This record gives sequence, C-alpha cells and structure tokens, in this order.
Amino acid sequence: MTGSLAPQDIPFRLAAIDIDDTLLGADARISDANAHAVARLQARGVQIVLASGRSHANMLPFHRELGLPRGPILSAQGAVVRDSFDGAVWSSRFHSPAMVTTLTQRGRALGFAVQHYALDEVLVDSSSPWIDYDQSRNVQAHRVVPDLLAGAIDDIVKVMWLGDPDAIGAALAEARREYGTSATVIPTDPPYLEFAAPDTNKSMGLIAITERLRIRADQVLAFGDGTNDVEMLSWAGLGIAMSHAREVAKRAARMVAPAGEHNSSLARAIALALL
Repeated sequence: MTGSLAPQDIPFRLAAIDIDDTLLGADARISDANAHAVARLQARGVQIVLASGRSHANMLPFHRELGLPRGPILSAQGAVVRDSFDGAVWSSRFHSPAMVTTLTQRGRALGFAVQHYALDEVLVDSSSPWIDYDQSRNVQAHRVVPDLLAGAIDDIVKVMWLGDPDAIGAALAEARREYGTSATVIPTDPPYLEFAAPDTNKSMGLIAITERLRIRADQVLAFGDGTNDVEMLSWAGLGIAMSHAREVAKRAARMVAPAGEHNSSLARAIALALL
C-alpha cells in the first residue's frame, strides 16, 4: 500500500460547507486554497452542498464559481433547500403570519430595519445604512414594498432585524426569552439578528437532503464557524470548525482546523478530514 486513498476509501459522501467566514475569507472571496481544497473533495466523490443563512439567489454565484454540478443548496439557515439548476424546492419551513407580524412590529419598535425572506425575494420597506450594507454583500436586489405587513406574509421563511451591533447584541437575550419557543433566534454577523420558524437550523435542512439522497449522517462532513453552524457541526458524522470559529462552534465540532491564515482555514479543515 502507498498510503494514498482512492475515492471509494473516503467514508464521506456529502460535505456541507458554510459560506461566510468559512468558504469565504475575511476579504469575502473564495481563496485559491479553499477552491482547490473543495475540488479535492469533489475528486474523491464527495458531493458539496453550500449551507448558509443567505437567500438561494445570493448563494448561486458561489455554487457556480466553484463549478459545482447540479444539486441541492441549503439556504435561509436551513429553512429552504432548492435545486441549483431549476430552483425546485426540496423542503421549506415557513413562519406563521402571526409570528411574522409580531417580529416585524417588535423590530420596528426597537428601531431596527426589518427584512423578510420569502422563497424568491428579500423584501424591505425602508432605507437605512444597514439595509444598504446588506445589499452591498449580496447580488440579489432587495424588493422595496410600501409596507412589509400590507401584502401576503404566508411564505416568509426568515425575518431579520438589522441595526447597530451593540443594540442588536442587547436585544438578543430578550428576543430569546420572548420568542425562543415560537421561533428560532439566530445571532449571526454583528448587525444581524435572524428569526426562522421553530426547530429550523442547518442540520434540519441537511436531514431533508440526506433522506432524499439516501445518505447517512455518519457519511456527512460539515464545515462552519458560527453560532448558526452549531447544530450542523454536531449532527454530521464529522464536523470541523474553522480555526477562527466562535467558541460555541468549536465546542460543537469534533475537530478544529489547525491555526493559520483566516482565508485558508477551510483548506486546512478539508486536509484534516482527508486524513
């Protein structure tokens, strides 16, 4: 034996990869090292699934940049799984209209900008520096409506509050107390506080994918860095946190990528998995 592994020797069939601060470096780009590492996984027969809080449309450019074949994309923190080719919905989890109304009104009362994520659109009804910041990070244009609550709200998969990071941080504990049983409260980047339907997380989206593809949990790799990756990292057969990950993500993962440059942490994590 040479010690090298043929594709059939790899025990994993699917790799779920977070986007922000995992696939993307601190410069919001996919480094050559990370792209090459993802290609190594593909060459070993591992199917790549991007898993993010972003909308489906805002994830497609990264799917295409990596040259991934047709397959599922997990978006909106696991609330939505859609086909990368035709957008067919594999699974979806919607808020109740009453909860959408409650979260929207409360976010406004606290002075936050509010966004609604529908299956195909990101909806806003106001302008603010935080709305502009979010738009600058994404290719899908927000759709501006007169009032978020004036139209149909039965297809909302995520409600987001956007505001000053200190104010968002201060609102987190109260939001968990108030809405923790009626919504999944997800702190992500400092200006964002996100609300998905109850029991929604990336692992639930992955379960929908793996059941359809007949893949076992122990055949799944997961790579992430944030609070919203915790369930995915702990559920997968092998969860690996980035070297710069939040402590809660590191605790949830079985392994942590070796220390090194932020922009290539995923590459080091994939090298660890391939050992």
